[in-house]
Formats: sequence, structure tokens, C-alpha cells
Amino acid sequence: MIASTYTFECITPCFCAGADQTKAEIRPSSIRGALRWWFRALGGSKELETEVFGGAEPITASSILIRVSNIEPRAVGHLPAQKRNDPLSYILYYPSVSSEGTRWNQNACYGTETKFKVLIKQSRKICDEAKQKLNDTILAFRHFGSIGMHVTRGLGAIQCSSVDKQSWENAIQLIKSAGFTYQQSDKTHRIWNEALTEAGQWLMNGLRKEFGAGGVKKQPTATALGSTPKSDSELRKNRWTQVPRQTSAVYLRPIKQNGDLIFAAFEAPHDKVLGSASKQPHAHPILQSRDFTKAAPQAPQQDGRSRFR
Repeated sequence: MIASTYTFECITPCFCAGADQTKAEIRPSSIRGALRWWFRALGGSKELETEVFGGAEPITASSILIRVSNIEPRAVGHLPAQKRNDPLSYILYYPSVSSEGTRWNQNACYGTETKFKVLIKQSRKICDEAKQKLNDTILAFRHFGSIGMHVTRGLGAIQCSSVDKQSWENAIQLIKSAGFTYQQSDKTHRIWNEALTEAGQWLMNGLRKEFGAGGVKKQPTATALGSTPKSDSELRKNRWTQVPRQTSAVYLRPIKQNGDLIFAAFEAPHDKVLGSASKQPHAHPILQSRDFTKAAPQAPQQDGRSRFR
């Protein structure tokens, strides 16, 4: 039976909170939710997911216990000012305005090099298939885990301190064999700002230009990059059609190897994580045609308008 404690490190700022949205907090429920997403994305069936994590139909208790301890917080330091048409600001826009800006403060965020321990322990036996899928889930989470706000865009990236070259090869092969598309850059960065700037360039100047998210004056669209429903008043005013809320299947995030940060991205299998409306525009994974070893796309000449998303 599984009973292991892992030490994790935040490699990008982590905007995570509990009941008090102005105070950073790493909760076991956040770890559990992330593990459950990975379990499903790696191909775990609904029945196996219920056996491992519990469920309401039928009522089943979780088979695993999760505890968070020994948090060694590091201050995030200076939070970058928001700038128009800036790739880093494009990534940081949501936490900067979340809850009317109350989340955009140093106390609500754990900085890079924050460390904490996570205990994952089985409380009862599960079938061999469920156990193997849980082991795969933990392996993926140790390398590609994220918690908190805006994790699909690089924030809240965490990584186990015990990963090495061989485990990276195993983890990448694991997600590819499960149907993920994986890409990473050849460029290395020393600080998180630079790595997320590269992520912002690919998102703002490349992916969003092809697969738009709507915007202040545009019809919202459902794609694998995620979608956010509009208010009823916006829909009536502009005669738009509503789209379902959809979390992105594409995760843009740095990974840490040999002390350096490298921009990477993975795309979960659409049939595992997307609703029907978001699947329709895509014959192939979005990342399949990208090559992150090339220079990130640059913005056209600025016209003074903000393009946050």
C-alpha cells in the first residue's frame, strides 16, 4: 500500500488560499483536486476514480489520506506592475483583478522556493488497476503538478525535489503514452518572470490569435484553450450565444531542471478533459503544430490597446 511523503517546491508564484482569500494557504483539498484531474486525464475510468478518491454515486469514501506539513514560505517579492500589451502582464492579469484585486498582494501568494511536504497514504486496499493508475498519477503530479489560481497559464507550478533526469524521462514518456502532447523550449531562464514572459508570448501572440477567447467586444468561443461564459446582460446587448465554462486542456508552465527554468507545455487528451463544445473546433491537438524550440512569436506593432486574457 502507498504511504509516501514528498517534498515540493514552488517554481512560480502560487496564489492559493482558503477561506481568507487575502492569505496564502496550501490545503490538502487542493492537492487532492489536482491529483484527481491527473488521474482522469491519464485515462482512469469513472469507476476507478471513485474507488481511489471516493464519490457520491455510489457513496464511497476516499481510499487515500493527504496531509500538508512543514511549509517553509518564501515571499514573492515585488509583484510586477501591469503593462499594456506585455506578455507577462497577459499571464498575471487574472490574479491582479481577482476579488477586486484583494488576491494581488504578497500575503496571498507563496513565492518561488517555498517548500512543503505532502503525505499521500492509502487508508484501504484498492484493486491493482486502480493502484497502478494512482502510481502513474503521483509520478505525473511530482513533475507537472500545479495548485492555486491560473495553473493552466503557469502560476502555482510545483515540483518534487527528488526528480532527476531519469524520472523526467519516465514522466514525459508516461504522459505521452496516455495521449498528451508535450513540447518544451531549448531556452533556459534563471527567474520565473522570464519563463512566464516566454509563456505569455506564445499565448498572446500565437495561440490566442488562432484560437480566440472572445474578449470585451468579441463573441466568446469554446476551444481547447478554455472559455468563460458571459453575463446575461452582455449576451443580450451584443446578441451573442452563450458558451459553457471550460478549463483549458493546454497547460503552459516552466519546469525546473539542473537549477534552470525551461518553458514547457502539455495538452491533455481532449476526450478526457473537454466538453463537447470545446472539442468541436479541433481535429488535432493545438500544440501538435507548435515548435517551442523556435523563438516565441512577437507582438505586432502596438496600437495602445490592452489585450488581456
